Amino acid sequence: MVLSAAALLREYGASATSRVMRADRGCWCLPEADIDIPFTPGMAALIQSRLAPQSAHEAMLTARRYGGSDAEAAGIVDRAVAEEAVRSTAIEIAQAQVNKAGDTLGTIKARMYAPALATLRDTADPLG
Repeated sequence: MVLSAAALLREYGASATSRVMRADRGCWCLPEADIDIPFTPGMAALIQSRLAPQSAHEAMLTARRYGGSDAEAAGIVDRAVAEEAVRSTAIEIAQAQVNKAGDTLGTIKARMYAPALATLRDTADPLG
């Protein structure tokens, strides 16, 4: 499975806090450099707000396909686990966050990602 920048947007838009990926199969990739589609300013801002600078640089400019373990090492996903542990790991992480959910968490995230959200919400020139 290849995830695009749009998938990253959906991941943030769904208020996901942690990302779990299967370690032995599948990949995460931003293929825009290979398919001649430049990132919109909003997508570039979102990716750069969620990934470490070195990881964002490599992922955006090389269209590298990251397997689960490499994605975890690069900070793209929080956990890379065996297939049978994906669901239980995601549930475990979500359950640990249940008491933190709500308006306060939404406000914290909105403030953490305010520059990226402002760029994403720019309707005057969304394609740059």
